[in-house]
Amino acid sequence: MHSADLSPAPAPVIISHTQMTTLASTRAPRADRWMPRLQWAGLALALFGLYLLSRPMLGWLRFVFREPGEDMGHGWLVPLFSLYLLWRQRGRLLASVGRPSWTGVWAALPLLALVWLGERGDQPRVTQVAVYGLLWALPCAFLGRAFARVILFPVCFLVFTVPLGFLGFFTIRLRMLTALFSSVLLNGIGIPVARVGTGLHCLTGEGFALDVADPCSGLRSIFALSALTAGYAYLTQRALWRKWLLFVCALPLAVVGNMARIFTIALVARFFGQQAGTGFYHDYSGYLVFIVGTLLMMQAGAWIARIGSGKGTPGAAASPPSPAQSVPTTVGAWRAVAPLLPLLVLAGMLLARQRLPAPILEPPDFLAARLGDLPGFRLARPWFCQNEQCRGIFEDLAVVPETGRPAACPDCGGALDEVSLGERTVLPADTGFLKGNYYDAYGRLYRVSVVINGASRQSIHRPELCLPAQGFSIERTRRIDLAATPSGRLPVTLVDLRRTVAGRNRTMGQVYFFVSAHHATASHVVRMLVSIRDRALFNRVTRWAMVVVAAEPPFSEPDRLRELEAFLEVLYPALRKGAPVLSEMKRAP
Repeated sequence: MHSADLSPAPAPVIISHTQMTTLASTRAPRADRWMPRLQWAGLALALFGLYLLSRPMLGWLRFVFREPGEDMGHGWLVPLFSLYLLWRQRGRLLASVGRPSWTGVWAALPLLALVWLGERGDQPRVTQVAVYGLLWALPCAFLGRAFARVILFPVCFLVFTVPLGFLGFFTIRLRMLTALFSSVLLNGIGIPVARVGTGLHCLTGEGFALDVADPCSGLRSIFALSALTAGYAYLTQRALWRKWLLFVCALPLAVVGNMARIFTIALVARFFGQQAGTGFYHDYSGYLVFIVGTLLMMQAGAWIARIGSGKGTPGAAASPPSPAQSVPTTVGAWRAVAPLLPLLVLAGMLLARQRLPAPILEPPDFLAARLGDLPGFRLARPWFCQNEQCRGIFEDLAVVPETGRPAACPDCGGALDEVSLGERTVLPADTGFLKGNYYDAYGRLYRVSVVINGASRQSIHRPELCLPAQGFSIERTRRIDLAATPSGRLPVTLVDLRRTVAGRNRTMGQVYFFVSAHHATASHVVRMLVSIRDRALFNRVTRWAMVVVAAEPPFSEPDRLRELEAFLEVLYPALRKGAPVLSEMKRAP
């Protein structure tokens, strides 16, 4: 009979989690140990290539930040705040480095194509948005999705550096809403005010006439306050839904603040004179409104933070991944080489940009050289005085045969030209112009102005951007198709305007559209997209002509629209040197 073995069993060897990680790292293949260094090196190389590719956009952005008219002074602070957020989370960033991700690769490829379209198409905003996307996609491709999640908000925050010119269609609606709100309040407190489009006209006392111009629309206030609110919500609110709720509050706060500003400007103009309201107070009232909006934002954040505060801690921030969780496992061959694809595309784009010639400017041979006589209309050529103190406009002046223009201004003796002094000064030197005043049998006047772009896209812009600076109040804009040509319907944009001259209100209408050798459109966006495509894919600068027809009264009544159609039916073929090309027009039924 054998005796039982009663000796104690050997104690189990307990290895801590840190020891297991260390042991795994010492046993890992050498390739897995230097793989993170290659990932960081590849990302640095890709970001450097992206910098070289987007240097023209960065130069343009630096100009925009310095331009007072753009109101983008806060743009300098946005990237600094993003860098601060990255530095604040540097430990979490290093801990989240993982394996290369195909998600980043597939996101980077279309963004690189967008960078190419923006750079070749002379559209820095397109390049800017694509570059910000790549600042997320490239780290995702090289360092993994966990790393990309950490940098998502700092990268998205850079959107607040995008200039707002492309939101002009929204600006006019904000201006209308602000003018309406201010007129209701002013009438409610006993100050009779008539709202005419974006204009406010006091009906008692000395009166005042204010126009809610583009800079006063509130769009820039919304943008700046939204940037401030986004950063404040990210730092102070814990739950994601709380962050979004506070961010959404920025929109109504900014709109109400801007409405209050216009309302107080009108009050100052009523009791202290229009010069006081539109002068010193107008220039500095924006700061007061922004301070009030900031205080309201902080109070809204405090209220949101207290929502559901007694139900545990649902808004607790997720703890950052531990270093043990973020240690990359063995990287497969295909996953390891995946980030090389956007890197090779970047290198190819840099090489192609060096070798491709400059885009070729299309000739303006689709347009008539001059505006000529039209059947049923009498042409009177306008002449513009180039003396800044005079700037008179004249018709039917005798022309000196040697120069092709009148001898001198009848009022001041200055030089005369077919183009106004402002257009000559502001627009690029290679911009072309055609101008003519046409009178019908009843004496109704149609002022025609054709602006033809050169190599720069700065030659043409939407008329709504400059009309307020010329003293006009925009009452309404709408886009319609007119049966103005034998072979198709012409898309046009109609603008109803009002202007106060010598104490009298004058109403007028304006219609504009854009034409090129192969396109006709009333949309500024369509024009820009066609130009981007032609520059990027066909290496040519599309020559556009912006045709503007102005007349009194506005084209708001059916009879006026029929008269406009009758005029365009004879103007358009003459302008296009014969049969029009209508690839972008709607065919007439």
